[in-house]
Amino acid sequence: MIGLLAAVTINLAGLQASISAPTDAFRSCLREAASKAKTDKVTADGIEAYLRNACTAQMGSLKEALIAFRIKNGMSRKDAASDANMTVSDYVSTPADNYKFLANMNAPKAAAAPAAPATQAAAASPATPAPTPAAAPKQPPKP
Repeated sequence: MIGLLAAVTINLAGLQASISAPTDAFRSCLREAASKAKTDKVTADGIEAYLRNACTAQMGSLKEALIAFRIKNGMSRKDAASDANMTVSDYVSTPADNYKFLANMNAPKAAAAPAAPATQAAAASPATPAPTPAAAPKQPPKP
């Protein structure tokens, strides 16, 4: 019984290791590509395609490892491929979302609208005096 448990544990550890190396390689490639995209001044809209193109080899090996792992665990090939694509998309979306957020934060702010339309609108309206704020109530003197 203990021998069977040890054999299963060793087998699962070996299967997990077959996924760890491609996952680590893909994630490190995504980090390097995201930092390179900053120097290449990639637009926020094009970052996801940039990351996928930069890490094509690592992405392919990760997909293959995920599909093989899931098939060994009893999943159909079609479902395993769909799940692997979803996993890869999740890995790509995190650095892409971070890049988009930082690109929007670092983008120059749009210039304020010119004041001319506001003065034209004020000139078009009839001249009415602006209401004066009500005077603050005074406290009665202390006895």
